[in-house]
Amino acid sequence: MNLAPICLFTYNRLEETRQTVVALQNNYLAKDSELFVFSDGSKNKATSHKIQAIRDYLKTINGFKKVTIYESV
Repeated sequence: MNLAPICLFTYNRLEETRQTVVALQNNYLAKDSELFVFSDGSKNKATSHKIQAIRDYLKTINGFKKVTIYESV
């Protein structure tokens, strides 16, 4: 079965990202789907810790056929 990939774009909202990932993981086709995550870079030093928290979380995502993460600087 060929499924369309899932694309997720993140910035600095950790809780919303977690909720979105959990909802995607609960889909019955998640284990057969590829997830592509695009993490935007920090716009300033004030948000850099939030971006790092998101990126740390993204590395823990499982439950998909494959997870690919793209991190912008």
